[in-house]
Amino acid sequence: MPGDVACEQLREIGPELALGVLPGRERAGAVAHLDRCADCREYVAQLTLVGDRLIGLLPCGEPPVGFETRVAQALTRSAQGQGAQAEDGRARGAHVGGAPRVECVRTNGAQAQGTPAHEGRSRAHETGIPRQGRRGRRVRLRAASAAAALALAFGFGGWAVGTAIEELTAGPSSPAGAPTGMLRAALVSARAFGKSAGEIYAHPGPGGWLYMSVDLADAGTPYDGKVSCLLVRHDGSTVRVGELTLHKGYGYWAGPAPVDASTLAGARLTAPDGTVLATAQFGASGLA
Repeated sequence: MPGDVACEQLREIGPELALGVLPGRERAGAVAHLDRCADCREYVAQLTLVGDRLIGLLPCGEPPVGFETRVAQALTRSAQGQGAQAEDGRARGAHVGGAPRVECVRTNGAQAQGTPAHEGRSRAHETGIPRQGRRGRRVRLRAASAAAALALAFGFGGWAVGTAIEELTAGPSSPAGAPTGMLRAALVSARAFGKSAGEIYAHPGPGGWLYMSVDLADAGTPYDGKVSCLLVRHDGSTVRVGELTLHKGYGYWAGPAPVDASTLAGARLTAPDGTVLATAQFGASGLA
């Protein structure tokens, strides 16, 4: 990344900077920009505050040995798999019917439909960040965000998270079939069928824990206010495990939860009036 970091670029790398996983060269450029931009300093300060608040979730016990590494492996494999599927889909779409391919390009938080693909590529290069670099950043940030929240909730120091993420994103990941016991499920918007609205990670056992990241705005169904998370058992019964406040559809929650892998079927995100906002289904494929 060039030494002169623009505000738009800082907004993209800000979460990584706040989590402490931004590579050294990019960090130097980002810090130099923060020295002269008050708005970006406030932005990063808010992100850092969110991370610091996770420390309040510290439990009394230690997590299983290797827990942070297993979480990082699962997140990295998932993110890399989605990136490969997206590339394959773009390659096929470019040859169908000989028609120009159309993409959706997100600009300034909004979704611009019907933008020609070559214009989307031009806009990506205008920011000074190559497409390949952005994909790598998404993998690193996605893994770091969830793993950092989980690791902090379990009492790990930042060095453990950074080491696990750095090792996984820098080199080949472990075999996909490696057993871990971690459960993962995708949240799907109840009002926009089939659209992703976040993720849930569950660690079964006597000291079970749950982490969820919600993004209803990404599904086109933003919501502001408090919501409750309920775990759904195979017999249809539910247990409320916590609540969080969504801002423009986004929020996260982590904490202890009675996670029994043999009875856990799914999860629901509900509004105070009982309206179901999103659902998730755990299954055999949900093993991380």
